Amino acid sequence: MREICEQQENKTLQNSLAERNGVVEERDRIVKERNKLIENVVKLEFLGAKKVKKEKRDSESLQADHATQMMLQESWRLSRQLQTKVCIELNYCDAAFSNIQKALVEACPPDHYAVCSRMRNVSITGLQQICNVRIWKDYDFRKEQVRKELEGRETVPTVTSNLPPHMCKWAHLDEKINEILLIHGTTQDKIDQIASFGFDERLARESGLYGQGVYFTDQSCKSLQYSGANCGHTGCFIVARVILGHPSNAVGPLKSLRVEPLVDETNPCKGRCHSVIAQPGIPNGNGLQKQVHREFVLFDGAQAYPEMVVHFKIS
Repeated sequence: MREICEQQENKTLQNSLAERNGVVEERDRIVKERNKLIENVVKLEFLGAKKVKKEKRDSESLQADHATQMMLQESWRLSRQLQTKVCIELNYCDAAFSNIQKALVEACPPDHYAVCSRMRNVSITGLQQICNVRIWKDYDFRKEQVRKELEGRETVPTVTSNLPPHMCKWAHLDEKINEILLIHGTTQDKIDQIASFGFDERLARESGLYGQGVYFTDQSCKSLQYSGANCGHTGCFIVARVILGHPSNAVGPLKSLRVEPLVDETNPCKGRCHSVIAQPGIPNGNGLQKQVHREFVLFDGAQAYPEMVVHFKIS
């Protein structure tokens, strides 16, 4: 009887050990599968992160493409023209296309409608970077002149442009002389002349509302009026670096103006202003109508450097 009990106890113990071993094996299998699953997830996350980093790197490389090139090419402005082309055509894949298109859309004020609203449907069809050493040297020389003329002057108004900084990332603008980016609307037949010789106030039309000068704006819908695109054709803008120096704010039409107005009409010794600004809302001499867009007028073409030619169409 005692032997039978011992046999049953041994059998029960063996069964218990077998069950425990089975549980341990099942646990080890689950742990092994979990570890393998974790390893696979880590691998996928690593590959995903690597892909994201590559895509981000490629995107940043594309976005920085033109700006980086221009930063590297900035040195040409300090040397001779050599064999450098005056107009360099940009590849359509360059990030500058999307940057400038976005900037032009943003440069159309949100409260402007009717004809102005067409600028919100702009598409860039071509970009040319202007690299003209002769014009640049004249511009750089004029910068130094304006800088010296501003020394000691008080209450020089600060002017900013509505054009966003990403339009020309490579441009180092001097805020102290009110150097900003502006747009000049023109037609295709004038592009080569401006790229080769710069802006020439002597060729300006005498009927200009704010004087016989070179006109710019920071509102793309205003430049649209002079771009040649009004008849459904492609149009042209020139993005320019402009030195406004000490600006004079117009209070109405200045059709007889041929040179910059005096800082103080009663004291010519204080010198002249460097530009005229026509702000929206001032009388434009046409009945009760008011000035709609902001315009900037220069009476010395050397105070503007044509940076880039923008070819576009309106859909």
